[in-house]
Amino acid sequence: MNWNSPTHPEFLTTDGRRLPINRVFCIAKNYEEHAKEMGGEVDRKAPFHFQKSFDALTFGPEVRYPTQTDDLHHEVELVAVLGQGGRHLSLKDAEATIFGYAVGLDFTRRDRQAEAKEKGRPWEIAKNFDDAGVIGVVTPKTETGFMEHAAISLDVNGETRQSGDIDQMAYNTVELIAFLSTLQELKAGDLVFTGTPSGVGAVVRGDHLVGKIDGLQDLQMTIV
Repeated sequence: MNWNSPTHPEFLTTDGRRLPINRVFCIAKNYEEHAKEMGGEVDRKAPFHFQKSFDALTFGPEVRYPTQTDDLHHEVELVAVLGQGGRHLSLKDAEATIFGYAVGLDFTRRDRQAEAKEKGRPWEIAKNFDDAGVIGVVTPKTETGFMEHAAISLDVNGETRQSGDIDQMAYNTVELIAFLSTLQELKAGDLVFTGTPSGVGAVVRGDHLVGKIDGLQDLQMTIV
């Protein structure tokens, strides 16, 4: 791996390495129940995704409440971190690209997203802003193995808001990576936020959030 960019933010791994982040791919409606709560359904023909800019990410422990919204929503996600890339990857080759995993939070200006949907516009205003995503410490795949089954949850002020298992994803991490590789060449340092289970909802300043996925380090933050 040749991750020596001085200009990109870096994430921390459980073995003490700091590796630069490249692009941030985010999968939408990858859990059936979440798709339903958003008034839609999983696209069984192909995953649907959008991107955040790498400098929209933060690592906490404080997350700034964004401007231009009165309805900021939380979405806890499994994040796959790529250690290598490629084009038109087979499922086997896609799995080999995974360096490790982390707990992530995708934040959404839900009111701005609703407006964008109504007008048929892109979601960028709803999904890409300061502190729009949070990533925790990355655990290498050498420690976790390929993550297919693991409980995932989010607590807000000690109350569980989201709860499920990553095996409820319509497309698993390997399938997502293989699909994304048909659209553009993937590279080391790319992140894939793999979608969120149901139970998303609003947060306000002062709320304390804890994202959890079995086998990974918890992700804690406070909205300020």
